[in-house]
Amino acid sequence: MSAWRPRTTALGGLPNISYIIRKPEPLGTEFKTTACAITGCLLHMEIQRGKEKMKERKYNRDIGATAGCTLRLLEGSFDDGLPHGIKADAWFGSVRTAMSVAAKGHEGVFQVKQNKGLFPKEYIEKALEDAPGGVKIVLSGTAPNNVPLIALGYRYSRKTTLCFVMTSRAGSTNAGNPYIMKYTDGFGNLCQREVERPEVISKFFSESNTIDSHNQVRQSNLALEKKWLTKDPFFRLTTTLIGICVADTWKLADFHKLINGSKRSDEKKMTITRFAGILGWQILHNAPTLASGERDIAATSTSPAATVTMNSLETISSVTIGNDLSIESIRSAVDANGKTHHLVLLPKAKDGMKKKTLTRPCKLCKENNKRHDVRYICMDCNSAFCSLDSHNKDRDCFLSHVRKIVRVLPRRGRH
Repeated sequence: MSAWRPRTTALGGLPNISYIIRKPEPLGTEFKTTACAITGCLLHMEIQRGKEKMKERKYNRDIGATAGCTLRLLEGSFDDGLPHGIKADAWFGSVRTAMSVAAKGHEGVFQVKQNKGLFPKEYIEKALEDAPGGVKIVLSGTAPNNVPLIALGYRYSRKTTLCFVMTSRAGSTNAGNPYIMKYTDGFGNLCQREVERPEVISKFFSESNTIDSHNQVRQSNLALEKKWLTKDPFFRLTTTLIGICVADTWKLADFHKLINGSKRSDEKKMTITRFAGILGWQILHNAPTLASGERDIAATSTSPAATVTMNSLETISSVTIGNDLSIESIRSAVDANGKTHHLVLLPKAKDGMKKKTLTRPCKLCKENNKRHDVRYICMDCNSAFCSLDSHNKDRDCFLSHVRKIVRVLPRRGRH
C-alpha cells in the first residue's frame, strides 16, 4: 500500500484509491505483490485499479479476480517457463486458484477462509470440532479441470481450525517442525509446549510473513513517505517505489554478505536507515559515472590524457628503467570503493642498441590455467591484464578485475 490521503477531492488526483481497514496505512494505492522467500525481495507488483477496471484484466472474466491475479503475478515473477511453487494468504486462497495454478504447471499452498467454494470447509471444521491442537485431517480429490488437489485441515488450538488447499506435489503432510504454544499455568507462570503440525504448514508459516516484513521495513523503519511530504500523488507513488528499491537492495546486500558479513545479533546489524544513507552517498558521489552508463572510462582523443607518476618500475620487471617516470594512462576504471585503477602500457626497455618490449602474463588468464602475455599493467594493483585492442576483441580482463573488487565498509571505532 502506498499511503495517500486526499484533501480536496475524492481521489486526490489519482485514477483510483483503495481503503483496506486491516492495513497499517489503510488508504492509498493498493499493490498485489509476490516476493522471494529466500532473499525477501519483491518480485512483481500489480496496481489495483478498482473493481470495474480490474474485470478487464487477463484471466479475470474466465476464472475470477483472485485466481486471475495469482496467475498474472506468477507470470510477472517468472519468465523462464519452469514450474515454480507459491504460498499465498487467504485473499488468494480458493480451490479455483489452486486448480488454475496447477493447470499452468506450478505448485501452490493456499489458506482458505472466505473463498470456500468447492472446498469442504464445514466438513473439516465439524470433524475437528472436539479435537485437541495438533490434529490434522487430509482429504484428496479432483478439481473440475481434472487436476488432483489436497484439502488439509489443521487444529491450531482448541478453538481454531485452519484450512488449506494445495496441489498434489506442493509439500508433505507428515509431521514437520512443531508449533511452540505459550500459555500461563494456574500460578501465572509462562509455560510452553510443542504442538505437532504438518511439514507443509510449518514451511508455509515460516515464509508467510515475507511481504509483511518487507512492508514493515519500508513503511515503518525507512518511512520515506513520512519524511518526503508532498501534495503530488504521483510523487508519492515514486517515493514508494524508491523505498521498495532501497528495501530490496538492503535485503540483497545482507543475503550476499555485502553487509553484516560476520555473524552478528539483530541489534548489531546495519539498519536500513544507515544503509540508505550510504547508498545515497554512493549514488551522489558516483553520479557522473552512473550517468555515462558504464563504470569503465576509456581515454579518447577528445578527453585529456591522464598521467600516472611512478617512483620506480623495478617491481614490475627485472629491467630497471628509471625513477620518477610519468606515463599516460590509456584506460581507467572505478571500483566499488570509488578508487580509480589506471591501465598503462609498459614502456620499452633498451637492450643494447635495440628497444625491448616488456610483457607480463595476464593475472586472470593465469588463474584460469591460460597464458596470454600482455603489455598492459594496472598501476594501482601492480598486475598485468588483457585489454581490448586491435589484436584482442573479446578478453577484457582489466574490467573484469576491477568489477570483482568488493566494497569494503569502514570500521567504526568502539568507545
